[in-house]
Amino acid sequence: MEARSIATPVIEWLAAGDGHARGAMRGATHGATYLDLGGVVVAVTRRGVPLMPNGIAVDHAPVVAGGAVRAAPGRLDVGSARVTWDAARPPAWEPAPRRPSPTARPALERRGTAILRALGIDGPPSIDGGIAVTVRGRGQDGARHLRRAIVDRDPDEAARSAERLIGLGDGLTPEGDDVLAATAATVAALGDAVGFAPATRDRWLAALVPSDVRERTTPLSATLLQLAIQGRIAQPVHPLLDTAHTRWRDALARLEGVGASTGRAYAVSVGSAMRLLTA
Repeated sequence: MEARSIATPVIEWLAAGDGHARGAMRGATHGATYLDLGGVVVAVTRRGVPLMPNGIAVDHAPVVAGGAVRAAPGRLDVGSARVTWDAARPPAWEPAPRRPSPTARPALERRGTAILRALGIDGPPSIDGGIAVTVRGRGQDGARHLRRAIVDRDPDEAARSAERLIGLGDGLTPEGDDVLAATAATVAALGDAVGFAPATRDRWLAALVPSDVRERTTPLSATLLQLAIQGRIAQPVHPLLDTAHTRWRDALARLEGVGASTGRAYAVSVGSAMRLLTA
């Protein structure tokens, strides 16, 4: 089958080293097959699934339990299934949203408020609104540190939030990780527009992904966190961060449909981070 779209991080990974990678399946859902290629997880997604920052989009995602996984520029083998593309001119998609200018700050604040209202969250921005793992205990503590980290732009508070939220929850991407990933991508995308100093912002983002992240959460989630601090995130988040995009509500509805809890966690975290960064 032919790849319709390939996220640029995947192209970069396959071009690194000797250009060949071997791996194994890490799981599959109705719409995606997850492949571990030497420490990074690639999502092969079927038509209708939102583009992923670590994704290869095809018409039908291959699911071959126990099959060998091999990859190289222009080719991915999953058991007996093969995905191909033109290595010289791949159908690349860059998962980093467009970064707005400082003049967009008032519009970003309005967009953050509108996102939260569309999610049924009124009043002050709340990272724990409608997110199961941040209601109590360790998760609630992590959300409190994350709010402080955003408002004060404090890397130490960011590290404390990561300590409490990474690996918190069930599934291929625990909900605590989803909160951190969506927040990180929002900070990376909007940092210049809201005056978040680049040097401090880089330390802040790095603090969300400690060196032992792969020991504390799933391989897929660790991969997505690493991409998020680079500002790379799933496609439905992009229109939310772009105040020129008039059909952002359609993107929000699509995002909410991602996974059992991931989409809601992403949406609440994006809206809250936008409000806290611009307030």
